[in-house]
Amino acid sequence: MALDVDGRRLLVTSNTKTAPIYQVTNKVRGQLSGMRTLSHGGSITTVDWHPTLPIFLTGSTDHSVRVTSIL
Repeated sequence: MALDVDGRRLLVTSNTKTAPIYQVTNKVRGQLSGMRTLSHGGSITTVDWHPTLPIFLTGSTDHSVRVTSIL
């Protein structure tokens, strides 16, 4: 799992072909309006955020890597 630079979004690995992104706040914790990562051909094994930008990457058992901006 990985938190974004602001500590407000949590990206987690998954046994499915997409990974959920959760909004983290003091009052409400929940998935970001059904927001999920781009699809891979296998389970998501690696996730990470860019250190300063709203960009993340996901890696999969199918040996693919996706880099995504949430702007």
